[in-house]
Amino acid sequence: MRKHYIFINFILGLLITGCATYDAKYADENFRPENFDNSTLSRKQIHKTFYLIGDAGGDKDGGSTYALDALKKVVDTSKTKDQYAIFLGDNIYDAGLPKKDAPDRAEAERRLNIQLDAVKGFEGQVYFIPGNHDWYAGGVEGVKRQEKYIEKALNDNEAFQPENGCPIEMKEVSDQVELMIIDTQWYLANWDDYPTINDECTIRNREDLFLEIENEFKKNNEKTIVVAMHHPMYTNGIHGGKYGLRKQLYPTQGKLPLPGLASLITQIRSQGGVSIQDRYNKRYNELMKRIATLAKDTDKVIFASGHEHSIQYIENDGIKQIVSGAGAKNSAAALGDDGLFSYGGQGFAILDIYEDESSAVRYFAANKGEPSLLFTSEVFPPRKEVNLDSLPTVFPETVMATVYQQEDTDVSEVHRSIWGDHYREVYGTPVEAPVALLDTLMGGFTVDRKGGGHQTRSLRLRDSKGHNYNMRAIRKSAVQFLQTVAFKDKFVQDEFEDTFTEDVILDFYTSAHPYASLAVAQLSDAVGIYHTNPKLIYVPKQRALGKYNDEYGNELYIIEERPDEGFLNVASFGNPDAIDSTEDLFENLRDDEEYQLDEDAYLRARVFDMLIGDWDRHADQWRWARFDNGGKKIYRPIPRDRDQVFSKFDGALLGVLKTLIPATKQFQNYDGNLKNIKWLNEAGIKLDRSLVKNAVKEDWLAQATYIQENLSDEAIDRAFLKLPKEVQDLGVDEIKESLRKRRENIVKITEKYYDYLSSLVILTGTDKDDHFEITRNESETRVQISRIKDGNIQKPFVDRTIKASDTNEIWIYGLDDDDTFHVSGEGKRPIKMKIVGGQNNDVYDIEDGRRLKVYEHKTKPNTIKQRGGANFKFSNIYNFNTYDPQRKISSSNSILPAIGFNPDDGFLIGVTDVFVTNGFKDDPFASRHTFKLGYYFATQGVDLNYSGSFANAFGQWNLIVGGRFTNESFASNFFGFGNETENNDDELGLDYNRVRNGNIMGRIGVESDNTFGSKLRFVASFERIEIEETDGRFINEVFIPELDNFFGGQSFVGLEGAYTYVSADNAANPTRGMEFAAIIGGKRNLSAGDRMYAYFKPKIGFYNALSRNRKLVLKTLVQSHINFGDDFEFYQGAALGARTGMRGYRFQRWIGESALAGSADLRYSFERFQTGLIPIQIGIFGGADLGRVWLDGEDSKRWHNDFGGGFWINMVETVSGQVGAFAGEDGVRIDFRLGVRL
Repeated sequence: MRKHYIFINFILGLLITGCATYDAKYADENFRPENFDNSTLSRKQIHKTFYLIGDAGGDKDGGSTYALDALKKVVDTSKTKDQYAIFLGDNIYDAGLPKKDAPDRAEAERRLNIQLDAVKGFEGQVYFIPGNHDWYAGGVEGVKRQEKYIEKALNDNEAFQPENGCPIEMKEVSDQVELMIIDTQWYLANWDDYPTINDECTIRNREDLFLEIENEFKKNNEKTIVVAMHHPMYTNGIHGGKYGLRKQLYPTQGKLPLPGLASLITQIRSQGGVSIQDRYNKRYNELMKRIATLAKDTDKVIFASGHEHSIQYIENDGIKQIVSGAGAKNSAAALGDDGLFSYGGQGFAILDIYEDESSAVRYFAANKGEPSLLFTSEVFPPRKEVNLDSLPTVFPETVMATVYQQEDTDVSEVHRSIWGDHYREVYGTPVEAPVALLDTLMGGFTVDRKGGGHQTRSLRLRDSKGHNYNMRAIRKSAVQFLQTVAFKDKFVQDEFEDTFTEDVILDFYTSAHPYASLAVAQLSDAVGIYHTNPKLIYVPKQRALGKYNDEYGNELYIIEERPDEGFLNVASFGNPDAIDSTEDLFENLRDDEEYQLDEDAYLRARVFDMLIGDWDRHADQWRWARFDNGGKKIYRPIPRDRDQVFSKFDGALLGVLKTLIPATKQFQNYDGNLKNIKWLNEAGIKLDRSLVKNAVKEDWLAQATYIQENLSDEAIDRAFLKLPKEVQDLGVDEIKESLRKRRENIVKITEKYYDYLSSLVILTGTDKDDHFEITRNESETRVQISRIKDGNIQKPFVDRTIKASDTNEIWIYGLDDDDTFHVSGEGKRPIKMKIVGGQNNDVYDIEDGRRLKVYEHKTKPNTIKQRGGANFKFSNIYNFNTYDPQRKISSSNSILPAIGFNPDDGFLIGVTDVFVTNGFKDDPFASRHTFKLGYYFATQGVDLNYSGSFANAFGQWNLIVGGRFTNESFASNFFGFGNETENNDDELGLDYNRVRNGNIMGRIGVESDNTFGSKLRFVASFERIEIEETDGRFINEVFIPELDNFFGGQSFVGLEGAYTYVSADNAANPTRGMEFAAIIGGKRNLSAGDRMYAYFKPKIGFYNALSRNRKLVLKTLVQSHINFGDDFEFYQGAALGARTGMRGYRFQRWIGESALAGSADLRYSFERFQTGLIPIQIGIFGGADLGRVWLDGEDSKRWHNDFGGGFWINMVETVSGQVGAFAGEDGVRIDFRLGVRL
């Protein structure tokens, strides 16, 4: 009967996909319009209203739609001045706006026009945003066509957003409301299909979109932020895996019912995320998890989306999601575990934001064009009034204060030896600081908003003249660091509060001197480097902090200017004409050669970074003073946020971590030498490679010499007098002595860094017509870059001679417009070079193309006058053709340990080493190398595996290589062939059926790894297996091999093709997901030339949540192995066992010509809870397996089964483990494993 139980469970897994209907559904009956109490909302004053409708371009009847008619009636009877109407994408079905001469252009225009007619009388702002169907008219170009049409029709150049096919646009609605518009299809699209994508955008990679969203959320955190985007964050419609009963019977739109096939198709679609347009597709899920994490750290964010042809309101873990995509079509929807309302008919939503900062949403059905209110709900409550009456009003002029409580810095000698001394004593020493009252300090400040940062807790202040300041708490946030650096796609801040992990990070922060930035300003003055002017203050809780008193106040802060347009008259900024961000700097340098960087000033600042040990010099740590003079606009750097200087990274543990995790090598102990040039500059080298174009070694050394000669001992002494007097005797003399020694070594240090930096040189043109004159020989390459104006080549703005003794490779980017490249010279081995032409028609005149690769678009015109032997790579691979100043060009290594136990291996230990390089082919790596080593105590077996992948070695295909070695003690099992074999290990022991075998294997092939979760792989392999004769075992005493040389070793060659697909909403603990594999291949025995066979290994599995809270999940899996032909060895047979579907049995328990196994588990996840170390989640599971093998000549009708369960543990999706016990015909098998995952 158990086999029927398994079968029934599997069928249930196919059928359970959520109950979706077309009727209105309510999580609470009080939400029904006849029950809802609207008295409170009706008395409020509306501040702004958003009319939200999506997917309204699908009418096929030649007229309007019911939803548009209903919307128009509401709009025409409402006051819409200064309000907003947003069409949420999919404005034209099925494929956007075609070209004017296309036969379906008129119909596409009609579908747009009926939407425009619906808001013809709207007196406020109308926005259309693109959806996936709008992209189907040729991608970016089709979106731009629609933008042009709509803006002309509405006579409004702002009506279509974002503009130019770019990903994001911000619109300030009022001082209380901000509108963020995101083109989510931009993220989901395959950019290789659209050569002109991002051509007119400042954001040119996906990671920068997240940075922009993060910055805007932080900047507007005081407001209600409405995020309009086509694809919903959460949905309980078809794209969220919720289907109606009809879909379980009819797999297509036809009338032929196919209940079994329909359920399987529905299951694959709902749980697998196989379509990029489905919520749990790999890329879609990646996008939404990142945005959700950022939104959860923001006070009031409301998402408004279309995509689903239904209307829904969802609240998921604090995220507010309005789905309003029923502008033209109907589609079933459910409530799911997070829905408050859903309706599968046409309709729209209205979001009201009130003067008290509360908000509410209303949903209307379109009953044959008549609006009918279905649902109303508060979204956010009114702002909380802050009671400041209990705050003091009288304060002393100064106080004695510490950064940390003294008891937190009083640690044992053992702690110091393991974790280091750091500057822990300084953090616990009381210092005297002036008390700052914000309403009177420096003329008076108001708090603008919270600041951002990965570690820093800060407030943005504004003085009475409108100047901006940063007030940065010296005590940093550990959980903020974990959230922004380690857990970008999962919100964990609350879970790490008051844990040992938080304490460890806070203690680790004491490696940075808390007051060192106070000395940097005067040190900078001594060598002519711009700087901010930090001051130490104590800020008590006070009325001027207002609502920020909960998180800020009663601690020490650093206050300093925020370099921007308000400080153009500050001497320490150079009294510039403008101050720009790093993003603006890059855009201006691309825009025109009149913008130039003062490279000497930049080199001096970077040498100074190395002098003071500042390792945290990423792009946002700089502002740029611009000086306009004589037709040139010259930038000079303003370094800021100097809180990581003179660091003291000591302690035995960090020394061990530097061996295991090379990235920790950037944490160096400040002394007179700089031991690791590379890692100290890991954050800053991206800017160096992007900005330094003309400077050579002599220029770097000249700036190092200048600093050496101008930073006197007296200047050092004066600078450190800025530190509080109470800490002058706590390590300051040691810092000054190290600084003096490093000053003496700075020329040598700079030379070493130049040698490392110059191994790769990257040069860029502008977004205008440029000429590249490149002259090469064996010893050096000269690159001159000039503008072309009126057909004439101008004076070079880049002129650099690169020596072969310094440089291994040169990358040259032409960027946009029509560029010309002339390459000449002689020599057998000039410096290796890559030229990336960029957009538009580039001209190549290459006389000598040795060791030269040219990357150009495959589908765009280019002119090649002569190739000169250069290797031209024509492709539309976006990463090849696009310049990214923040491109990661480095390597990283991770070591991941694991332990476990099972009866076959005994106790086992393992380690995985993953080495990743990033470079030109960065998709998402240039190469990845994985080494896995396992040792098994029961057999003394050693198993070493290697796999390597080299990105885009053959266009879109990666080159993959691999190998395996096992020692002669490594063992597998053999119980004989067939479905009726016996296991007598109770009498004969576990060793009896073990087979010792040594294995050497190598493979090479290609793999296409797309971003949607699927992989296609073709591999050729060679393998040699030697079976060891062992007396007293089954393999020697019972088994009679067919081959005379069976124990002498067999060699095989093989070919294999595999397609795999994996999708999960959460990789560590799926509640929705699918796993599929189809592997087909064949092997030939070289040791017996006529023996060969083929095989096919399919597998499919699903995760289905059974409860509304998604805690109870059904996991189902079916897998098979079919061999074609009889000429295979026992270790190549179709096996069933613990690793192949039967968890209650030993490895390779049954071997035949074919095998089939099915499994079903019920899994329950308990709530995540805090511990003293890290947050932990625990779950339990119970399940059963059913399977058998088949063998020619054997008449067996027996099905084997087992049942059991266990528990699993998950520590913030990084450390995971599982214990299971399954009972079968041979007894109970216990399995345990625990490991670290990336």
